[in-house]
Amino acid sequence: MKTLTYTARKRFTMYFGLIESLVALCILIAGIICRNTANILQNSDTFSAFIGISAGMFGAGLATFLRTRSLLHDEKRLKASEVCEMDERNQYIAGQSARLAFWTTMVLTYITAFFALFFSTALYFFLCFQILVMLVIYLVFARIIGRKFC
Repeated sequence: MKTLTYTARKRFTMYFGLIESLVALCILIAGIICRNTANILQNSDTFSAFIGISAGMFGAGLATFLRTRSLLHDEKRLKASEVCEMDERNQYIAGQSARLAFWTTMVLTYITAFFALFFSTALYFFLCFQILVMLVIYLVFARIIGRKFC
């Protein structure tokens, strides 16, 4: 099995952050143009959420790009980061944390769906659908990863 080097993976992460921030900037500009010219997104709450999510995505992508870029330019920090990320104990802890976070999110979404039934049937069905989508995605990835690595 051919894998990327740690430096190549970090470089990929850096460029992905740059692409994410550029896409978010385009979405942000499109949202402003649509609101001013096409009378789309006239609801102020929808427009505020749209702009807030786009701005947050821009900031996250830019921060990822800059942080990873500075890491790639410092050989000592890059080597320390590689040792820390490749350590089997740290990988096991991260995997267990991710698994626990996923199932906790599933349970909390289920509880929220139950309480949403009292207020909005549409929200209830949306949350139930969300639970099913998350479960299907989890099972698909577990199957793929199980076949590839086990």
